[in-house]
Amino acid sequence: MAAFPILGLALFLPAVAAILVYLFARRDATARLGALIASLVPLAVSVYLLIGFLRPDLIPLALDPIQGRYRAFEEASWIPQINVFYRLAVDELSFSLVLLTTILVPLAMIYSWNQKKRVPEFFALLLLMETTMLGVFMSLDFFLFFVFWELQLVPMYFLIAIWGGPRRRYASIKFFLFTQAASLLVLLGIFVFYFYMGTGVDAFNMIAIIETGPIPIGVVQDLLFVALLIGFGTKLPMVPLHTWLPDAHVEAPTAGSVLLAGVLLKMGAYGLIRVNVQMIPEAATTLFWVFAVIGTISILYGAIVSLAQDDLKRLIANSSISHMGIVMLGIGASMHAFNNGTAGVMGISGAIFQMFAHGLISAALFMLAGSVLHRLGTRNLSELGGIMNRMPLLSWLLILAFLASLGLPGLVGFVAEFTVFLGTYEAFGLWVLLPILTVVLTAAYYLWGIQRAVHGPFRESLGEPRDIALYEVLPLVVLAGLFVLFGIFPAPLMDLFNTWTTSFFQAFGGI
Repeated sequence: MAAFPILGLALFLPAVAAILVYLFARRDATARLGALIASLVPLAVSVYLLIGFLRPDLIPLALDPIQGRYRAFEEASWIPQINVFYRLAVDELSFSLVLLTTILVPLAMIYSWNQKKRVPEFFALLLLMETTMLGVFMSLDFFLFFVFWELQLVPMYFLIAIWGGPRRRYASIKFFLFTQAASLLVLLGIFVFYFYMGTGVDAFNMIAIIETGPIPIGVVQDLLFVALLIGFGTKLPMVPLHTWLPDAHVEAPTAGSVLLAGVLLKMGAYGLIRVNVQMIPEAATTLFWVFAVIGTISILYGAIVSLAQDDLKRLIANSSISHMGIVMLGIGASMHAFNNGTAGVMGISGAIFQMFAHGLISAALFMLAGSVLHRLGTRNLSELGGIMNRMPLLSWLLILAFLASLGLPGLVGFVAEFTVFLGTYEAFGLWVLLPILTVVLTAAYYLWGIQRAVHGPFRESLGEPRDIALYEVLPLVVLAGLFVLFGIFPAPLMDLFNTWTTSFFQAFGGI
C-alpha cells in the first residue's frame, strides 16, 4: 500500500483553503479562523517529519529510489509529453526551511488578527504564499520547482501593492521586476541542466542530476554557475543586487515583511546550496572566492548602512542583508575547504543554521517594528524614547530580539554565526577578522537603537500608548522561546545539518 502523501497534504491544503476563504468567508472572523486552522495542518506535518528525522525507528519515512536519502518521497507522472513529474521529498536541508515556513505562517496570521482591510483576501494570500514557499523547498522536479518559484511572486506583489505603505506601488513593482529578471537566469540554468541530461525521460529530475554528477564542460559550468548565482543571489539578496529589499520591507505590511525576511530570502540561499553547490560542485570549488568576497561585502555593507538608519524597519531590512551575507560566507568557506572535512562541514552546516536562525529572529523584529508603529504612530528612532516606561512588555521583547540578532551567547543567532566564523577561520585563517568586524558593528547599531528607543525619559508627544495586545504577544513569545530553545539546545538541528553536509561531501569525494 502506498504511503499517505503527507507532503502533498501540507503543500496543497493551504492553497485549497485560500480559495475557500476568498470565495466563501462572509465574515472577517471566519476568514481569520479558517486560514489559521488550515495553516496548522502543515505545521503538524512538519512536527511529524521532525520526529521521523530524529527517530526513524518510530516513524519510518518513504525514501527516494535513486539515492535513498530524500524522505517522505512522493512521485507521479504529471506532463508525460515533456517528461515532467510531480515529485516531492525533503532532506535535512529542505526540511529545515519547511519547518521554518510552517512555523512562521500561522504566527504571522495570529499577529495580523486585527487586520481590518479586505480580510478574506489578505489571509487567502498568506495561505497561497505558504503553498508556493513550501513548493520550492519540497520540489525535486525542476519544472515543478520553477512553477512554485514564479508563483511565489504573485501573492507577495499583491500584499505589498494593496496593504503596503505610502510608496507601496513603487516598492511592489521594484520587487517584482528585480525578482522576475533574476528568475529568467534561473530558467536559463534549468534548460542547461535539461539538455545536459539529454532531454530524456527524467531530464528534470533534480535527484538524477545530482546523482549524475557535474556538467563536464568547464566553461559552460562556470557560466552556468554565474548565471544561477545572480538569479538566486538577487532573492538572497546579495550586494549589489539588494536594492529592492529595503523598499519592499518598509512598504510591506507586517505579515508580508515577516514572510519576506523569514522565508523568501532563504529561497535564494536554498537555491545556491541545492543547485550551485550540490549540482555543479566543481564550479563552486573553483569559484569559492565569489561566495566569500560577496558574502563579506554584504556582511559589512549591511552592518554599516544599518548604523545610519533612523527608520526601525529599514534598519532591520539592512541588517538582513548583513546576516544573509553570513550564509554566503559559510558556503564559500566550505567550498574552499572541500578536502578538509571539519571546515567544510562547519561552513555549510553553519550557513543552514543561519538561514533557520535568521528566519526566526527577523520575523520577531518585523513584528515588533509593526507594533511600534501601530502603538506609537512612528518607527523613527529619533522620535522614540523611554518606551520602557509605558510599554515594558514590548520593550523587553524588542531587547531580546535585538540581542538574538547581534549574536548573544545562549540565543539561536550565536550558534549559527559562531559555526560559520569557525569554519571561515579553518578555511581562510586570520582573514576571518574582516567579516567578524560585523559583530562589533551589529552590537553598535542594536545597542544604540535600544538606547534611543527604550531608555531615557518618555516623549510626551507619543501620547498615552497601551502595551501590545495578546494577539501580538503570543507569536512573539513563541519566537522568543525558540530563540532560547535552539540557542541552548542546538544539537538536534545541528546534527541534521551536519548529516546533510557530510553526505554531500562524501558523495563528491570531499571527505
